[in-house]
Amino acid sequence: MQDSVADRSAIVVNDDFEDEFPDARRATTLCAANLLRTANRLLAEIDRRRRTVADLSASASEILAIVEGAGEPLPPHVIADRLLITSGTMTSLLDTLERRGLIRRVTHPTDRRKILIDISDEARSILDRMLPRIHGASRDVFAVLSDTECTTLVELLERVQTRLQALAQEATPEGDERRRRPGDRG
Repeated sequence: MQDSVADRSAIVVNDDFEDEFPDARRATTLCAANLLRTANRLLAEIDRRRRTVADLSASASEILAIVEGAGEPLPPHVIADRLLITSGTMTSLLDTLERRGLIRRVTHPTDRRKILIDISDEARSILDRMLPRIHGASRDVFAVLSDTECTTLVELLERVQTRLQALAQEATPEGDERRRRPGDRG
C-alpha cells in the first residue's frame, strides 16, 4: 500500500499551537513528532528487510547478533541487559529460539549452576544474510544525508539522549501544563 503524499512529508504543527498549549514549544513538538515518525518508519523498513531472510522478531534477531558479536556464549542476563528487556521476556525469546534450533543453552565452564547462550551454525548463516540487509537499510535511508550531516544528526541525538537520561533521574512533573481548547481561546 502506497503512502499518500501527506504521509511522506514531515508532520506539521499549526502556527497557533502555542495558543492552545501555552506551556509548550511548537518547535519541540515538531521535533518529537517527526523523530517518532522517522523512527517508526526506519524500524518498519529494517523489519521488512529482515523478514525476507527469516521470520524473526527484532528482539530475536538482536539476541542472535549480540551473542555472535560477543564471539562467545553469554549469560542470559547479559543479553537481557543489552536488549533492555526483562528476564521473563528473555526466557520466552530464548525458548522460541531454542525450539527453532537457533540457540542452545550450554553449561557454564566453571559454574555448573549457570547456563550460557550460544548460537547455532544455522543462526550464523541467517545473520550472514540478514545483517547486510539491515545495514543496507541504514545506507539507503540515510543516503539523503552527507557524512557530515549524519555526524551532525548523531551529535544532536546524543544531546537529546543525554537530556533524556537526566530527566529520568528527576521526579516526574506534576502535570501543571495548561491547554486552552480552540473554542475557549475566543
